[in-house]
Amino acid sequence: MGTYLGLPEKICGSKRQVFAFIRDRLNNRINSWTAKFLTKGGKEILIKSIAQALPTYVMSCFLLPQDILNKLKSAIAKFWWSTKENNKRLHWMAWDKICKPDEKGGLGFRDLKNFNLALLAKKLWRLLHHPTSLLARVMKGRYYRHTNPLEISSSNNPSYGLKSMLAAKDLLKKGLRHTIGSGYNTRVWFDQWIPTQPPTLAKDNRAWRDPKLYVNHLIDHSTGEWRMDLIQNICDPCEIPLIQSIRPSRSIKADGFCWIHTKSGLYTVKSGYEIATL
Repeated sequence: MGTYLGLPEKICGSKRQVFAFIRDRLNNRINSWTAKFLTKGGKEILIKSIAQALPTYVMSCFLLPQDILNKLKSAIAKFWWSTKENNKRLHWMAWDKICKPDEKGGLGFRDLKNFNLALLAKKLWRLLHHPTSLLARVMKGRYYRHTNPLEISSSNNPSYGLKSMLAAKDLLKKGLRHTIGSGYNTRVWFDQWIPTQPPTLAKDNRAWRDPKLYVNHLIDHSTGEWRMDLIQNICDPCEIPLIQSIRPSRSIKADGFCWIHTKSGLYTVKSGYEIATL
């Protein structure tokens, strides 16, 4: 099996064997350091800048098996606690606590599992935010022709790349909100479009609700204003001020998505990792 840009050309069989090269690469790099005399500060720099950066490219494309992640974490932890005289020194603190941010009593090392999910959520975000890109058009034509990647329930023979991105779906949903343009692509009762922290679904006033109702039905497109009479009849009164704070578009502007945890509304791996570690 060959490689392309440092990744296996074919992902099949045992995923532990496919991605074992990452573990071997990290062990070879760490073994070249153990013979040197390093302070704790020097080890911290090597771990953050090199050891934890080695698998980043692979983790941005695929979900690594938990067994591989555990071995990577074990190798890094062993290097951190070892000394020149004794490479099997006692680990005085759980690695999960060391991975906490500095302000919470840790050293800011990355939790590889959460970082893997944050990187994959970036891929999923690109499918949503750039639907005309080549990758998005290929994925849509193959796996979700009439919906979006967040709503894939089953797929015919999905690739491991798609499975990896879908593993980060729950993380992305924690900060994802529909932005209203024309309202034609956003369902009133089933999509998170109400601007709260975190985003929520619209609440009804306990009356019968149409499952096929879209936000465009609540907009008077001739004036670009909300149809307040209809909204007051079907929505919870507490929702009305929140809906009024949204400015719909008079033009046929497609609905989109925004990430509520950044000022720009764009997803970043840093913000995704912070949410994953909460």
